[in-house]
Amino acid sequence: MQDENDPKKLSGGHEQILKQVWTYLFHFWGIPVNGERAFRKIESHEADTSVEEKGKKKKSLFDKISGGYLGSESSEEQETPVETEESKYVLNSVHDTLKDLEPQATQDEFWEMLRVETPDTSILKFIRARKWKVDKAMSMIAHSMRWRVEESKVDDIICGGERAAYEKGETGVIKNLELQKAIICGFDKQRRPIILARPKVHYSSDQTEEEIQKYCVLVIEQAKLFFKKPVETSTILFDLTGFSLSNMDYTPVKFLITCFEAHYPESLGHMFIHKAPWIFPPIWNIIKNWLDPVVASKIMFTKNAKDLNQFIDMDQIPEYLGGSNKHDMDHYVAPDGCQDVKLNDQESMTKIKSERSQLIKEFIDATVKWIESSSEADSEAYLNEKTKIGDKLVQNYSELDPYVRSRSVYDISGMLKV
Repeated sequence: MQDENDPKKLSGGHEQILKQVWTYLFHFWGIPVNGERAFRKIESHEADTSVEEKGKKKKSLFDKISGGYLGSESSEEQETPVETEESKYVLNSVHDTLKDLEPQATQDEFWEMLRVETPDTSILKFIRARKWKVDKAMSMIAHSMRWRVEESKVDDIICGGERAAYEKGETGVIKNLELQKAIICGFDKQRRPIILARPKVHYSSDQTEEEIQKYCVLVIEQAKLFFKKPVETSTILFDLTGFSLSNMDYTPVKFLITCFEAHYPESLGHMFIHKAPWIFPPIWNIIKNWLDPVVASKIMFTKNAKDLNQFIDMDQIPEYLGGSNKHDMDHYVAPDGCQDVKLNDQESMTKIKSERSQLIKEFIDATVKWIESSSEADSEAYLNEKTKIGDKLVQNYSELDPYVRSRSVYDISGMLKV
């Protein structure tokens, strides 16, 4: 995944598309940039689509929910050459999909949501998810920003962490935490964090729809904190041991699918459905029709530890599933807040945030020069410069993290080191 989302390893056409997306974002945010060179005609269809993907016309749940406006990487339009985007550019024009959003709130959210990802990595995930179609990538980015700013309040969830659920008395979230319904439990052979989900402990009456969505977002965001180059995706292990029809709840399933297709694109490495009982096939026949083909292609059915061991080392597989990972699945110790002393250190936080603001300014300046560059040599030089600054932003977040995010069980145990 590193090569795919590394801006220094893009083809010329793909790099041009990245420039176009940044140009649209900068226009929206009021950052001066002339994107005329970035929107010159792309001579060839550089965003190659595999034979398998070209044959898939099925719409995902995300595409159905959005009425097709946002597009899907599996939609029929995917075979349209990328040069159709180039003639639309007008200096300082704001992309139609962004016009009902608030520029400052959106810009603040973008820099906030990065955490352990570089700016280019984050943008490229959206672009790749829409098969290098600029308009569709912009639609997807706008939709996700709206969800983050106006609906989900993702940053509040991840920064408040587990402790916030107890402080706010969110009984449904607390129930899920204490059941360890979904936890980060080890790493696969490619060092992806594994989200182990246990549907057998889920009952829809235990929490509200809002609470299960908050819990899902918390787990996904916590898993993202484990990303370290070259790792940019998670693995999900759905353990269906002991699963019965009383555990089935389609609402959170739909929410998870939408999350990974619409808001966390290119963030799923593998999904294992483990020990599916005889009652599961009819359920699967319903769920699979909601899945985008790209997501569906990452799903595998496993029956035992031997199957899992093809992808996960035995010492990372929980003991109860036949491995040697001794994680205690029966006892959850909630963070008591004593590890959060740095949250009160306003002086240090302000200093690190000031350094971050300067890095963001430097990144923007380098990106503007890269977009406006008139030669390949200049473009490459500015790309290298902004890539280095992007890496510095990741390091800066590592320093900032304990001053803005409540410590999770993973921080306290030493498993997570941002």
